[in-house]
Amino acid sequence: MIFRSPLTIITLLLSANIFAALNIVVSIKPIHSIVSNLTQGITEPKLLLKTNQSAHHTHLKPSQLSLLNHADLAIFIHPTFEGRLKKVLANLDANKKLIIGNVKNIHLIRNEEHNEERKEHEHDEHQEKVNYHLWLDVNNMQIFAKKLIERLIKIDPDNQSNYTTNLDKLNKNLDKLKQDINQKLSVYKPKVLASYSNTFDYFTNANHLNKSINIMSYHGERLSIFKMLESKKIMRNTQTKCLLTTIEVPKKRTNSLIKGLNINSANIDIIGFNIQQGSSHYFKLMHNITNKIVQCLR
Repeated sequence: MIFRSPLTIITLLLSANIFAALNIVVSIKPIHSIVSNLTQGITEPKLLLKTNQSAHHTHLKPSQLSLLNHADLAIFIHPTFEGRLKKVLANLDANKKLIIGNVKNIHLIRNEEHNEERKEHEHDEHQEKVNYHLWLDVNNMQIFAKKLIERLIKIDPDNQSNYTTNLDKLNKNLDKLKQDINQKLSVYKPKVLASYSNTFDYFTNANHLNKSINIMSYHGERLSIFKMLESKKIMRNTQTKCLLTTIEVPKKRTNSLIKGLNINSANIDIIGFNIQQGSSHYFKLMHNITNKIVQCLR
């Protein structure tokens, strides 16, 4: 018989608990933040795409592939959104991945496309039929959080009480976030804004903002001279006060669109690349977006 000291037994138990912790990998910062709130005190999720890696165009390093291979659960927006990761996602076990865009009751926005544009784009492999910037609607994050908790409890039933407590706390914080955003925007809702692409649709729709036009039908579409002139005409006629662009849009292009018009512009990082990852990231991101839109509409 082998006798072990109490210290050895405690060490073994602690080691067992460490190895028993769930290994969760999340693709982008805003979703990682939501997951961090739900797993607080239980496990620390790992962020797959760091720095300024684009979810649309990135190629994974061997270290990132290793993260996914060792994950108990990998969480992504959708294979269409994380376009370069389609093959990686397809090779993951269905029981070890959660695709937010496929979650029941998640509100998805379909891209609008004018009839005359269909022929031009029918062979465009980058065209997306669905807009997957779904985290910009706080309601979607609450639906996702509920679904994730169900999955986590199935995988890790011993922590059911902790997960439930974390979900309740997160929902209260997200409800307050919605109230804060609404309060900041309420005075400016009658004013008209435009968006360079459909990227902001989840935010503008959820907060009932008055929008004149999405200049681009979908993220990554080519801007023609005709479309630019037509957009400027619409913005002038609707007395648009603000043009929203994402950080990928060159300043020169924005200036061309607002030249000769009395319009402000706001260049917004919808991922929050410069916001530290963690549980508070999503809240800081949504406040930053709100503040930039308020400043633009003033």
